[in-house]
Amino acid sequence: MPPELHDIRNVFVDESSQTNHDYLVLGGTLCRASHCDRLNGLFQEARLPELPHSELKWTKVSNAKLGAYKRYVDCFFDTVDCLPLEFHSLVIPMRGRDDVRFNNGSREIGFNKEIYQLLMKCGRLHKDCVFHVYPDQRETTASPNELRLILNRGIAKKGDRRDWPYRRVHFRKSEDEPLIQLSDIFAGGIAYQINKHHLAQGASKPKTELSNYILGRAGVRDPSKDTKTYGKFTIWHRQLRVSRF
Repeated sequence: MPPELHDIRNVFVDESSQTNHDYLVLGGTLCRASHCDRLNGLFQEARLPELPHSELKWTKVSNAKLGAYKRYVDCFFDTVDCLPLEFHSLVIPMRGRDDVRFNNGSREIGFNKEIYQLLMKCGRLHKDCVFHVYPDQRETTASPNELRLILNRGIAKKGDRRDWPYRRVHFRKSEDEPLIQLSDIFAGGIAYQINKHHLAQGASKPKTELSNYILGRAGVRDPSKDTKTYGKFTIWHRQLRVSRF
């Protein structure tokens, strides 16, 4: 049956530090579909005057733009009239990962498995709604509809009685979606500390400051540990099977 708009949860997904790092961080910002226009307006206002048009990305954080990035973060934590508004993340160890053994030799299959885990968590947390999922546009041979089918079959095997809760999985361009940009910033802030970039010689001061600011507002003292499963801002460390040499 077609769902009511207020029963739909949108999930905007992005990742940080996917290659050549110890940890990948995958994050999703979740909100009501009926609140998206309101939220997009609030986040657009928060980025002014420094960034009226430019896309917010973790890789672009600088001293000149730091104020706009902090206001973007504040908008997420301070908005109380558009709930639920949540961010959920997965931290995945990349060293020793055995895609040959467990993912048919495909790094892409392994990455899609992590998206699956993140979205299944959203399904467990929000049991009375359906989902529209919007990952950041990327080069892939995998069909979004294939992921949608796998998600619905997977949650049904867990005993979920909803009629196809994952209704839509569509790629979106991050420059057009403020909440994908938020997912990128939050995932980047977590990854920056998990991968110990903030301790490296010559570490970026504005990125270190923004990472500390994000985690401080989230009440996260140690991002290397799991937070509670539920809440406004969560971190989940996945334990993967690795190869034996």
